[in-house]
Amino acid sequence: MHIWLILSGVALLGFTALDVLWTTLAVGSGGGPLTSRLCSVLWKVVLHQRHCRRRHHLLTIAAYIIILLPTLIWIFLTLVGWVLIFSVSRDSLISSDTNQPADLWNRIYFIGYTLVTLGLGDYRPQGPIWQLATVLAAGSGFFLVTLAITYLVAIAVAVTQKRQLAIYISCLGRTAEEILTMAWNGKDFGTLTQHLVSLAPMIVLYGQNYLAYPVIHYFHSLERHTAAEISIVILDEALTLLEAGVKPEYRPDSSACYVTRKAISEFLDMLKAAFIKPAAITPPLPNLDDLRAKGIPTVSDEDFQVAVSKLDKRRRLLLALVKSDGWPWKTVVNPYR
Repeated sequence: MHIWLILSGVALLGFTALDVLWTTLAVGSGGGPLTSRLCSVLWKVVLHQRHCRRRHHLLTIAAYIIILLPTLIWIFLTLVGWVLIFSVSRDSLISSDTNQPADLWNRIYFIGYTLVTLGLGDYRPQGPIWQLATVLAAGSGFFLVTLAITYLVAIAVAVTQKRQLAIYISCLGRTAEEILTMAWNGKDFGTLTQHLVSLAPMIVLYGQNYLAYPVIHYFHSLERHTAAEISIVILDEALTLLEAGVKPEYRPDSSACYVTRKAISEFLDMLKAAFIKPAAITPPLPNLDDLRAKGIPTVSDEDFQVAVSKLDKRRRLLLALVKSDGWPWKTVVNPYR
């Protein structure tokens, strides 16, 4: 029985340490084996609440819970692991006042304040082995708390950068068609190229943050213009209109479009960290009529359909990204719905 308690406690502590290191330090891992899957399942459960009137508020609350969830799990598992180890011997801990062995609750109490290094002293370890175990428990608590705080601060910074990217794109236009029509000056697309060049490193940074801290995917914005997932999809659709819908001689510098498009492609490749796969259906094509109404020269509808058909898998992945953030595709097409 004692051997099983030790093995269980050590295994639990080892698995927790692995999950902590995997999530906080291993860039590109998609998160630890436990917390990443648990967060994904919880998010999917909330996403299925389709008929909730305050669904976006529910998603926002769930996002904060999911962001804090890994830290809470790590603390709980570490606590349980050390309690199992200290339960091997009845005399591992004794009361400083009565010299009586600690019961289960008091062991939990002792491990709890040892992990946060309070050092209250009303219970003390009995013998050198348990004194050493106490030191190790305090060290693991310090290690856990330090990494958890660093992790949460980094997530807060990444979320701020995510909102900044979303707002920048929204300022260019609320839809793919609007981005182009607002930039069109009657003969070309003006300074749109400069904006695309500025957006590329911001998208790359967001992708790297996404890779390092996949839980930022679950941060849900109540407002559409601050939702990075929606904004990136709109920007990609605008690039599709530029590259496939506008006549070649009127398109902006191809190198700027390529860099931004490539940055989005790299981001889309990282979606597997959030367990996102292409949708089963392809979203509707962007509308060329709005461009034509503003005097933007476009190719024929037939040529546009042929060109966009080559992007079928990409656009199905964009649709999956929109849905994974709790929005319908009509939000991409019409910002006022």
